[in-house]
Amino acid sequence: MKIIHLADSHLGFSSYSRLDEHGQNRIEEMVYSGFEKAIEQIIRAHPDAVVHAGDVFHHVRPKIKPLFIFQRGLQRLVEAAIPVIIISGNHDAPKSFNQTSPFRLFEGLRDVHIAQRYSYERFEVGDHCFHCIPFCLEPQDYLTEFGEIKRSGRDVLVMHGMVESLKNQKMRSVGEHELNDSLLKSDFDYIALGHYHGQAQVAANAYYSGSVEYFNFGEARDVKGMLLVDLETGKASNVPVKPNYMIDHPPIDCSGMRSDEIAEIIMDMCHEDEISDRMVRINLKNVNRVAYRSIDQGKLNRLGGAAIYFKIRLDFCDEEDRIERPVDRRMLHVDFAGFLGERRSANLIPETIKDEVVSYGTVVMKMAVLARQKETTDAS
Repeated sequence: MKIIHLADSHLGFSSYSRLDEHGQNRIEEMVYSGFEKAIEQIIRAHPDAVVHAGDVFHHVRPKIKPLFIFQRGLQRLVEAAIPVIIISGNHDAPKSFNQTSPFRLFEGLRDVHIAQRYSYERFEVGDHCFHCIPFCLEPQDYLTEFGEIKRSGRDVLVMHGMVESLKNQKMRSVGEHELNDSLLKSDFDYIALGHYHGQAQVAANAYYSGSVEYFNFGEARDVKGMLLVDLETGKASNVPVKPNYMIDHPPIDCSGMRSDEIAEIIMDMCHEDEISDRMVRINLKNVNRVAYRSIDQGKLNRLGGAAIYFKIRLDFCDEEDRIERPVDRRMLHVDFAGFLGERRSANLIPETIKDEVVSYGTVVMKMAVLARQKETTDAS
């Protein structure tokens, strides 16, 4: 028997405030397209069953669109006669008994088996028993529910959470629970895990399939996709769904660099053909704050136009800045005017009030300095 193991679809996830031409969040739309590509590849491979190990949705109360995308994908698998086993994860499971699971909408579908009620459920599919432990309300409940399992001799365990051996990779997400390594028993033909977003083998027969998508730059070097598993041999092989579209450049030390040198480094990393339809982060450390502010900020903002998301992450050498450029209260209004000028060039101040903001802010700074000087004189 062959199965495809996937997890952590997080349908409904949106981030980075980047919109497409229709006003839709680009990351959210990519998550939907990735899920639909995964469904296409599953149908093409036509396994004996599909196991989704939790976090189908990003929110316990998903909006209409993620529900529709999931329903459409599920229906395609049903029409292709591919049985589906699903458990709820920490993101899509209600956190109390008085809330309703979104999976209630999909109960009763032919060959669709969903464990969603905080307790162990067993489903017989093909010649194997799938023992499912969904998200539980309390961490100690997993061991209790595990004790309910009765082996058949051809068994697959499905769980969602972070195993102890990967506790240094904790994601610190809502409702995250740690799974005791004692649950990773060798007498299961396979253990399908969800929650950790990188593909990982944590025991001879236990794997995280990882997620199809990249949800933050900490995942930029993770292997993504699904796993095709032969339950007879225990062999699990990666099924990639999408190419790596997240680039997190290693930090570059900018100690002592002038503004033109910093700008040149950034330009060299931002060729349009290399960042098109990708998420890109440039990391600069020991950057002189004054030198960076001297770069044309509007030009920097335009650089990432071809990217899905573009960010320059800066680590300023503040202590050095303070030593090299001591604060002179008499010049605060000049510095303030320069700061507002930068914000204006970056289109962060509305065009209609640019001049008024700069003018008024400069006057306020002058008045504050004069008032402080008067206080000092009066005190003496």
